Amino acid sequence: MMGSSLLDRIPPIFLVGEGARIWARSKGIVLPENMAAESEWLVTERAKVQWQRYRKMLDDAMANTEISASELPSSPQKTSEVSERDVNRSKGDESQSSPLVPEGDCIKDTVGVICIDTEGHIASGASSGGIALKVSGRIGLAATYGSGCWASSKGLFGAPFIVGCCVSGAGEYLMKGFAARECCVSSSLSQAGPASACTKVLRTILQDSSQHSTDKSAGILLVQVDAPTMGGNSPKLKAVEIAAAFSSLSFGIGYFGSSLERPKVSILRSTKQQQKTGMDHFEARIDLAAEKLS
Repeated sequence: MMGSSLLDRIPPIFLVGEGARIWARSKGIVLPENMAAESEWLVTERAKVQWQRYRKMLDDAMANTEISASELPSSPQKTSEVSERDVNRSKGDESQSSPLVPEGDCIKDTVGVICIDTEGHIASGASSGGIALKVSGRIGLAATYGSGCWASSKGLFGAPFIVGCCVSGAGEYLMKGFAARECCVSSSLSQAGPASACTKVLRTILQDSSQHSTDKSAGILLVQVDAPTMGGNSPKLKAVEIAAAFSSLSFGIGYFGSSLERPKVSILRSTKQQQKTGMDHFEARIDLAAEKLS
């Protein structure tokens, strides 16, 4: 956000809510008339049914918690009565229990993209699959500066270093550590390569999340580019390194270049290594001159 409308105020890097709507309109972006219309436009019928189902489950759980709290016994005799009633209630609920969570509801993957042109310019972006019943007003991982994605053409001390990163998973703990930026910085300082940087950052996140009994599913994708060399009138890239570390059951990666006929895609699956260390990793080097994957 720049221009005379700021009147020498500090230009913001992150806008939400009505302020973001006003800014978007000033740039000619077409939006619904109001927030209510916008919400209706963004919500599909499938998403609405899904939300209603889990909202009911949450309300029922909260109601049962309140009932249990109000029935706390004040004597041993009442304790026996409450326990017997709870057993009978649970038996009666077995036939009315909620069905298993539909498989489609479990798919909430983040999509991350890292792009590099022939001159070594790099950009990174992310779109989150979100979480069900999130707290109103929550800003997720993908939109948080330095956490969901990061790209840089310089290292920590200003030397040329082209790297980009996308992150998916347990949002709050990834946000606390600025995971995407931290991974890029770690890669610029590491002598062991980008895969080592990914596993180092992910290990720290897993240790933090395990102490708070939160979801341990997370994944990091990092692309590191060899500095372009001059070939003819324009610089040319020699090679690209792709690295990933993940603690989820699967992690999909793919790449495509202007010299390739079709994209190359791979679905990484958890292995015995994940059972030992809590995570798996992947690394590959793409020789752009020879168009080979090693």
